[in-house]
Amino acid sequence: MKISKVVSSLLVVGAIASSVPNVALAIGGASGPKLTYNIPGKIGEIIVNPYGLAPLTAVIKNGGYELKNAKVTVVGKKRWS
Repeated sequence: MKISKVVSSLLVVGAIASSVPNVALAIGGASGPKLTYNIPGKIGEIIVNPYGLAPLTAVIKNGGYELKNAKVTVVGKKRWS
């Protein structure tokens, strides 16, 4: 009889613990989303050749800003003689 009380109490504790939402912790913790990159200026971060296939392409991570009339120039490497 003592074992059944222990097992039933463990089941109740497990059910309560599994029902507590942990969704907020999935995006960087309870304090908010975690930024994984530094924002160097107002435009955000610019990733050159993001997929490793096209060296003259770029992706802008705007950092939450609304960009209007943005222009990015990607300069190729100089050839060494």
